Amino acid sequence: MYWMNLISTSGNKTLHTIISEPAITPHEECFTKSMVDVLLGWRWRLAKAVRDECVLRFANGEVQSILHEIAADVVGCIHRWAKVASHTMGMEDSGRNRAMAECWLHWQAQEILTDTEEVKALRSGDNAYCT
Repeated sequence: MYWMNLISTSGNKTLHTIISEPAITPHEECFTKSMVDVLLGWRWRLAKAVRDECVLRFANGEVQSILHEIAADVVGCIHRWAKVASHTMGMEDSGRNRAMAECWLHWQAQEILTDTEEVKALRSGDNAYCT
């Protein structure tokens, strides 16, 4: 079985590559867990950088601009999540490809939730970045 890896590029283009599923061995399971950890760490650092930028923009009174960008981001996240989820629903394998896809889906769901909570706080006049 294979998973179509969706890689965003500049603009609205998406590259599709087919990645073969490696055999499930103890070494492969350890490698897959490490890859998930790396992906989560990378996504966390990226999210922190975006949040730090929003804190500065909020302090400069750019609330409407932040709200506009979050709305566009949420729409894009939901669209990408649905597309990847539909590809993974029929996956029979339980190895690296599925683990990476599920990790990505969980992260996107968390990002959607965080963004919607941020919008609620900003629309009510609260500081969404005060932790």
